[in-house]
Amino acid sequence: MHWRLKSLLPRGLFGRAILILVLPVVVVQLTVSIAFIQRHFEGVTRQMTEGVLIEMRYLLSLADAPADLAVTQARVAALADNLDLQVSFPIAAADVPPADQRGVIDWSGREVIATLREGLTGVLAVDLLRDSGAAQIYLSTTKGPMLVVLDRRRVSASNPHQLLVWMVFTSALMTLIAYMFLRNQLSPITRLAAAAEAFGKGQLVQYHPRGATEVRAAGRAFLDMRNRIERQIESRTLLLSGVSHDLRTPL
Repeated sequence: MHWRLKSLLPRGLFGRAILILVLPVVVVQLTVSIAFIQRHFEGVTRQMTEGVLIEMRYLLSLADAPADLAVTQARVAALADNLDLQVSFPIAAADVPPADQRGVIDWSGREVIATLREGLTGVLAVDLLRDSGAAQIYLSTTKGPMLVVLDRRRVSASNPHQLLVWMVFTSALMTLIAYMFLRNQLSPITRLAAAAEAFGKGQLVQYHPRGATEVRAAGRAFLDMRNRIERQIESRTLLLSGVSHDLRTPL
């Protein structure tokens, strides 16, 4: 397992440094996002929807009260006006959606629908897709279906998609800045390696120590070593030249 994991890791210093830099950022982002979404969508949205359930139960009790339809409509309209609700009562059964409607990525909508169905009897359908700024709730009453429209902000907290987008954008921006800085810091090491490899092949590449203090120290040590080796090569060449001259003289 260790060797299999090791084979998947980058071999170069730059790739490993990028992995060390990016992996913690991704882990932190995922952890914070999951914890935030868990608390925001399930906790806050459920509490806000449960507050609206009290008003909906009272509205249903008036609609199901044994009274004339006109009287019931007047009572329901007065209560809806006081509660800042839009009520259509009764409506045709054909106007009721066959199923709940919400967006694919509308996570808070899923919690709203679940809370309404758990805490309220007679929910025919909940439409959160027709109007993104409103929640349309279809209820069953003894006098026919009733449509209740309320502001979406009353049943779900403000959508945090914008915050998540800003988190991802900021993380990507900081990762890009760190990438550029890291590349600038690792380029002197790359140049030092290239100069050492060229010198090993008998080539002299112009090199000036740059970068962090440790990299500069390694670069100066390499230059000192290269200079000593060059002097030793020059001394050996002079020695061999002198020996060959001394051997040719008596011959």
